[in-house]
Amino acid sequence: MANLAINSILEKMTGKDKDYRYMATSDLLNELSKDSFKPEADLDLKISNIVLQQLDDASGDVSGLAVKCLAPLVKKVSETRVLEMTDKLCDKLLNGKDQHRDVASIAMKTIVSEVTSVTVAQRVLVSLCPQLIKGISDGMSTEIRCECLDILCDVLHRFGNLMTADHEVLLNALLSQLGSNQASVRKRTVSCIASLAASLSDDLLAKATVKVVQLLKSKGAKPEITRTNIQMIGALSRSVGYRFGPHLGDTVPVLIDYCTSASENDEELRDYSLQALESFLLRCPRDISLYCDEILRLSLEFISYDPNFTDNMEEDTDDESHEEDEDDESADEYTDDEDISWKVRRAAAKCLGAIIVSRPEMLSKLYVEACPKLIERFKEREENVKMDVFNTFTELLRQTGNVAKGQVDVNQLRQVFISLLVITAN
Repeated sequence: MANLAINSILEKMTGKDKDYRYMATSDLLNELSKDSFKPEADLDLKISNIVLQQLDDASGDVSGLAVKCLAPLVKKVSETRVLEMTDKLCDKLLNGKDQHRDVASIAMKTIVSEVTSVTVAQRVLVSLCPQLIKGISDGMSTEIRCECLDILCDVLHRFGNLMTADHEVLLNALLSQLGSNQASVRKRTVSCIASLAASLSDDLLAKATVKVVQLLKSKGAKPEITRTNIQMIGALSRSVGYRFGPHLGDTVPVLIDYCTSASENDEELRDYSLQALESFLLRCPRDISLYCDEILRLSLEFISYDPNFTDNMEEDTDDESHEEDEDDESADEYTDDEDISWKVRRAAAKCLGAIIVSRPEMLSKLYVEACPKLIERFKEREENVKMDVFNTFTELLRQTGNVAKGQVDVNQLRQVFISLLVITAN
């Protein structure tokens, strides 16, 4: 009886009236969501085909409901049907009309998220992986590459450990996209490689790191490509954790060099470098020991990095009325909205915080060198940076309470702290 009702619903779904199609698709969604519903062999093919057809419906409401139908449908139909739907959606994605690509991408992500059986996943991946690799190749449009990278990121996040046979091919395909001229492609590529890295062998992880470091050392690289590769290093360390430790000797000196040698206008490069160093401190505490003093020096230097603002600017405000005409003339030259140096100060504060929480043996040194600098930065003009400064200072105080007796003279540290506050207040 249930199958007869489904046939009636499917017939209405192909009607000319969009309201009838919408109501019929809604009815199908309700039926598919019932635990008791299990279609017969011939019916699951019919349902699958019509739902895929509805994805291209002229009515956005109908196609949206069809996407929702896929989630329960994947769990109701046979493995063969799931594989067929995946292949058809890939074809829509790679060869279909532009207006249908977004829906096909969402539908594919839905199927990927709903496949729970390892057996089904393995069958789907055998077909899906080569098509996604094709979709991210240079011959495809930016839009197709972005959609395929989004899907691949989801696939790797869920099933990366089932794809070991394809890891090297995937890695090579993705590494080639780090040099794309399109920022949207590079951004998604970084996410994909990070997702892949979690299941890579040590050898392939080393290969990925060596390649990115080579790109970083390339003198002729465009600034935006260099920034992407620095982001890639940070993303790798966040993805694999302590496994990145053996590669710090190749990466840390490069990042420190970029921080110190970057031009005054390249705040993002410094920001990304400091973020990567923060990740190393938190995830590779043993292997980073050799570089902690240098990273501390760097953090203390850049927590005050504000090339467009000096302390005497506030004193100069008394003379604003006399210089109003000059200000009007230079108004177009620079505005606060263009100033992103705060990102560097924020990254430096967080990097300093990472040193504080991960290096208890450096607490005495931190009180002497970092505490005065943090108190000085309480005057920070950007509120979000000021909060990070406060959080870092609070963490310094908290770590003092966590230090075991005998490891550090806590009373001495408190006296240093009180003296610093008195000096700052005066």
